[in-house]
Parts: sequence; C-alpha cells; structure tokens
Amino acid sequence: MLNHDYLQRLGGLLDNLYLCTGIKFALLDHNAKEVYASSFKTKFCSLIENSEGGYQRCVACDDLALVDVRKHGKRKKYLCHAGLFELAMPVVENGETIAIILYGQVLDDTPRTEQWKRVSDACAWYPDQAELYQAFLKLSRMSAQQMSACMEIVRACLSEARIASLMPSQRDDAQLLKSYIDAHFNDTLTTESLCNALNVGKTKLYELCDKHFQQTPMQIVANRRIEAACDMLENSKQSIRAIASAVGIPDENYFTKVFKKHEGTTPSQYRKANEVVPYILREQAMQR
Repeated sequence: MLNHDYLQRLGGLLDNLYLCTGIKFALLDHNAKEVYASSFKTKFCSLIENSEGGYQRCVACDDLALVDVRKHGKRKKYLCHAGLFELAMPVVENGETIAIILYGQVLDDTPRTEQWKRVSDACAWYPDQAELYQAFLKLSRMSAQQMSACMEIVRACLSEARIASLMPSQRDDAQLLKSYIDAHFNDTLTTESLCNALNVGKTKLYELCDKHFQQTPMQIVANRRIEAACDMLENSKQSIRAIASAVGIPDENYFTKVFKKHEGTTPSQYRKANEVVPYILREQAMQR
C-alpha cells in the first residue's frame, strides 16, 4: 500500500542508505511508473541518460527487468545495457507484487580493466569515451556478497517503513509476522516462538497464515529460508554447508532435500544455472 507516509519514510531510509553505499534507488509501482527516486544519481548514468537516445535505452532496459521480476515474483541481479550491475526486487503484499525497487548502477569487485572493457563495448555508441571513462572510474564497487547484504537491508527498510506508516489502531499482524520472519529466519523458529513474537494463540496464527499467505507458519519460514539461500547461491561463493547453516538449516542433507522440493533442483545445480550474465543486452533494449 503505497500511501504518502509509507513513501516518505521509505524515501528517507533509501536516501540514507545511498549516503552509506553510493547506490541509487528507485521505487516503481505495478505499472512501472516511478513513484519515488533517490535524490542522487551517478555521473556515469547522468551522462548516459542525457545523451541522444540514452534515456530511451535505460527505460527499455528497466522494462525488461520489470517484466522478468513481475513474471517470477523474485529479485533479479543483472547487467544493464551500459554494463553496470543492477538489482530489481519485488515489493510483495498478500502474494501480489505491488511495486518494484530498482537499485545498483555499480561495478563488482573484479578488476576495473575487465569491467571497462565490458562497459566500453556496451557503450560504444557514446560519443566521448574519454569523458565516460572518467565517470566510470568514480562508480562504486561492491562484491557479490555486499550486493546480497544490501538487498537484505533494503528488505528491512521496506518492513520498517510499512510498519511505521500504520496507525497504532491498525495493527497488521500479517505484516508483523512477515517482518519478524524476515529478521529471524536464520534462528531456531517454531510455531510456538512465532505465537510468542506476535502474542497470539496457535489457532489465530494458523488462521492468519492461511488467510494472508495460504500457507502454514512453518511453510512461510521455509520459503523465506530458501529465498535467502537462493540469493547466497547466486551472489556468493560460500559452500553449500555454510549457506545451509546461514539460513537456519544446519543439516546439509536436509537443506538439500528441502531446497530441491522447493526449487525442483539441487543447490549446486541452481547455482550453476543462475550465474549472472548480461541477459539484458543493448540490442534487446533497442528492440523495444
């Protein structure tokens, strides 16, 4: 529910996050209309957007990412048309994607020379390569693990802004449950501990989960753990055992069993199939 208080609180949190990370954020509604954008923009992206045809390339590229995220309801890390890393994360409420957050415009931690080759190839159309290179040198760099950590912080910002926007009389138990699981999924969670966290009985908890999520409490926990595991498999080089422990399932064999049931593939196969590639290419973007 993108009300004014929610947007104002979320915008302030994302601007503060920019000051810490140098990453620009934008919030788009389900129609891909920008309803909030960070007050800041990198010099590199300003040059691209202000050049002839550059803005259209950026919009077309974002459109492709939004289609992908809306279709699957899952976050996506990708290389944009200019060769920079970006991430798109759905804002989901009651199982429906109501908005999408785009953030990134960064480099990873591989050598800059390799990344400039990728960027200069993607931006061969830009008229002043020397100018673009100077702006490229000022882009923020983040490791895959840092990008993943940033995504978790953004998720926490969403939950905090949503709860802060509610009046005291508008207690939203479904949102409180989701926020609690987001913050504690890697702890030892049980139906009883969830009841205690929300101060509700077991019957009320099951009714709440069935009404808002069509799942049992522990299914919601399992889904959140697998979601976090997927992100770690895509964005880090940690071992399967380490990832299993990090998401609250210390038994590697049981983790693999749960993961395969949820995703239809083993963790190792998932990691191999989801290596980040520039699936949004300049040619694709210009075809739209």
